[in-house]
Amino acid sequence: MHHKLAVLFLFSLSFIWTNPFYGKSIEGLYFSDRQTTENGYLILGIEIFSEKGKSFYNAQELRYKKTFGWEEILFVGKITHDGADLLLTPEACQIRAKEVWDTKFALLRRFDCDHLIFRLSKNENQQWVISESLLGTRKNLIFLYEIDHSAGSPVAVQISGIPGNERGIWGFHLNGLGGKGPEKIWNASKRIWEPFFGYKTSEELQFYRWKRSFSN
Repeated sequence: MHHKLAVLFLFSLSFIWTNPFYGKSIEGLYFSDRQTTENGYLILGIEIFSEKGKSFYNAQELRYKKTFGWEEILFVGKITHDGADLLLTPEACQIRAKEVWDTKFALLRRFDCDHLIFRLSKNENQQWVISESLLGTRKNLIFLYEIDHSAGSPVAVQISGIPGNERGIWGFHLNGLGGKGPEKIWNASKRIWEPFFGYKTSEELQFYRWKRSFSN
């Protein structure tokens, strides 16, 4: 009897160690780098989280067009597993836009998107790769930045070179900041959040986290 229990216990451990969805959680925040497009650039971010044992995601894509301004594409949906890959199925999608950075995004349209499926898989460097950007502009887009994150926490990426704007702050759950500064800055080399002592100027993307003390 004890032998059978020991075998069952070892089998269970073997499943946990070898199953790609155990051990290291997939929850977190993932960002591509800035991708040059024909008329500007795009940046894609995905927040992955779990509720009641099921996985979900929020996806945001910032698109800059020299002739138009900025578009923000927002997808929310569920995640299922296909072997070692993740399948992202949208359930609600919308596009918002603005011409001037310091103004608010205005809703352009909502559209049906539940027929779409995005595949997340690991490349040879163990980086997550999405099959395409939200509007299909880029294929096999790599998430170079994997950030420790609690779902719903306000996190921003700092984008340099925005006309008329010194900082270029954009990201997840940022409504209602009210002029408050961030509490943490992400150290990409150490993969940890560190105390914020000022914004950095860099061609590389910088990430900041605010204390959640406001409604979203």
